Amino acid sequence: MDSRLIEYFLRVAELGSINKAATDLRVSQPALSRHIALLEHQIRAKLFTRTQGGVLLTDAGTLLLERARPILRQLTTLVEQVGDRAAGQLSVGLPPSWQHLFTSHYIGRLVEQYPGVSLRVHEGASHELREVMHAGMLDLAIVPFEGSPPAGYIHTPLIREPLVLVSAKDAELRPDRPVPLSRLDNLQLALPGKPNVIRTQIENTLSRRGLAFKTKFEIDAMMLTIDLARQGIADTVTPCCAISGNERWEKAVSWSPIRGMYMTWALCENSARSHSQAVREGHRLIFEMVDEILGRGVWLGAERATKSSPSATVEMVEEES
Repeated sequence: MDSRLIEYFLRVAELGSINKAATDLRVSQPALSRHIALLEHQIRAKLFTRTQGGVLLTDAGTLLLERARPILRQLTTLVEQVGDRAAGQLSVGLPPSWQHLFTSHYIGRLVEQYPGVSLRVHEGASHELREVMHAGMLDLAIVPFEGSPPAGYIHTPLIREPLVLVSAKDAELRPDRPVPLSRLDNLQLALPGKPNVIRTQIENTLSRRGLAFKTKFEIDAMMLTIDLARQGIADTVTPCCAISGNERWEKAVSWSPIRGMYMTWALCENSARSHSQAVREGHRLIFEMVDEILGRGVWLGAERATKSSPSATVEMVEEES
């Protein structure tokens, strides 16, 4: 039996509501209902009675509630003991936009300095990395900053950088000349579908300004959207790190920061794995290399984010029109 099902059951029992538990656990209400139904099927007993105001425990549910916690504590202890033996393993999640400036160099440095570490790298969109991370499959992940991460995870602000508009070469955008948000009015864009944070923020901000948001394509592949911009098929918006310092794209497209639009990245750490030497070294190396990249000045407009800076409390910031 998947221990997560028991954890989901306990949260529903504590809150007395599947809707409230789904919000707290950051899963959809239908998905949580399916998990509870699966647990009831495996146990062969009804655990909750649905009411207009939420759910009530049945006798079987009350019995499970009383006996599940000690079992989960024993399982946690076992996992920690196994984790001690797996201290040489490191699983890292990284966004595609970081590939050129950071990821390739990070992997090379880590393998060179710690040849005994068994490394697994998962590259994916931010919402995918969150799902994989919260499923316990990653030790570290670089994701958009969350002010209130789920229990068991630590978010440390890392980088604040501009969002940039990417167009064909003949659009004559320039990195040293930011464009206003109004430049996106009625522009045919190639962007990821929701729940991508850039797509959501751009759409919401344009709507608040009374500007038209248009997508020509929804493509969950950042490099493809940049290539479409190169061909003049559709423009796109990306984090600056996807273009800045990348000679291939800097020569093939034109691009400009969008005035006042920023994104803050954070390092998300699974606290259950913080004791691992491999995780500690992977964590240290991420900050070391970020500082090195910023020191070289190749990451246009980027700066270290801190817990005290206002930009570190949100994912994207609209500073001015």
